[in-house]
Amino acid sequence: MADIIAAHDPADPIFISYRQSDGTDTCAELAWLMRAGGIPVWRDRDDLPPGDTEERLRQAIGDGISGGVLITTPEVERSDVVKRVEAPLLFKSHKAHPSFALGIANAVEKTPGKIDYLAPERLLGMAKGTLSGVDQHPTHRDGLRTVVQKMIWHRLANHRDQVALNDQAFALSIQTRNAAQVYDRTGSQLDIRVRPSDHERLPSREGLIDLKDTIGLLPDAVTRTGARRIRIQGGAHLSVAFAIGASLPSSRVGIMEVTDQQGNVWASAGEARFSSPSAVATSDSGNNPSATKPGRPAVAAYIDLLNQRSNAAFEKYLEEQGGNLKAWIHLTSATAELLDPATGGSIAAEVAAHIRALSSENGNAEVHLLLRCPFPLAVLIGRLANTLRLVLYEWDDSEPSAGDDFRPTYVAALGVRTGAPDGVIEKVLLD
Repeated sequence: MADIIAAHDPADPIFISYRQSDGTDTCAELAWLMRAGGIPVWRDRDDLPPGDTEERLRQAIGDGISGGVLITTPEVERSDVVKRVEAPLLFKSHKAHPSFALGIANAVEKTPGKIDYLAPERLLGMAKGTLSGVDQHPTHRDGLRTVVQKMIWHRLANHRDQVALNDQAFALSIQTRNAAQVYDRTGSQLDIRVRPSDHERLPSREGLIDLKDTIGLLPDAVTRTGARRIRIQGGAHLSVAFAIGASLPSSRVGIMEVTDQQGNVWASAGEARFSSPSAVATSDSGNNPSATKPGRPAVAAYIDLLNQRSNAAFEKYLEEQGGNLKAWIHLTSATAELLDPATGGSIAAEVAAHIRALSSENGNAEVHLLLRCPFPLAVLIGRLANTLRLVLYEWDDSEPSAGDDFRPTYVAALGVRTGAPDGVIEKVLLD
């Protein structure tokens, strides 16, 4: 088995090798960070079927892997499978094919805070110097994020030719509700997967933290491939969809196309602007010069673009938060018809123009954004929100924990600042 060289394609997943007794938590954290960063993962607990270990690994390798990460923990030397099968296979594949990525997440310290760079060879029974050219990083959060970054850069360096042949288009898929398993991938340059939530409506807080820690890599990931346009598919909670769009502003990539679940394409190539005739209408608005919120002023925008109106959650939001808002606006579609995907770009541009004006007219206010619209529009609006500070909300109609108010509610999920140096998601607000 160890003599086999893994066949691979740049879009194939990364195999994580680890000892279950003391490496399971690190493996799970790394796997979810990789998925949030857009890299599919082979992990035994999630993806390998029952049966003989070597036969299961043959299946993983036969399906294709593009690289591997060796998680080195003190007890890894007790794992016959890691020492005899997985580590030799990953190393030989890396030596045979420079495009086969290999990294080490090292939990063994020589002194407090300093990893023992010789530990992987020693614990895995390899000759001294075997792994000298392989990147090693610690297993704390920043170290694992660096492992993910290295894997993304390596992956996309091998995608440049594919992007060039695909009309210079970068393919990205996103899902926030899918279970963790390796077959949930599309062959895109990146397949972003946020860990699913136990809540029936709201996203996973831990998943949003994973996304916060990796979304800052996305803009450079796209431009490293030489892409001139980006094509997005999938589905996600609207706060996540907006954040993905905000991380890829029109100043980075000129053309964005988002495909919905019915195969319709919603495209944007412009900037925020008002249009005539208007694509959206102001259903209602309000001002409160005596708003009591300290610090930066706050405004709210309810973007209600589905053809059946549903105002209960927004009305509840105003009852609870209206005293903190200097102004608010409720935008709807200019017609009662279903939205036409062909007009998605102009709708997004006009909504973004309204949001910008609302913030600008109220002292560069923070915008509390409540979205009720198709997934593609959330992405397209997000990419036109550069320079804004926003709080993004999610809709929740689950049973109240107390009281007898059964109206749905809007729950703060993400704090977004489009110019933030470490990524557009500054805070995860969801409890």
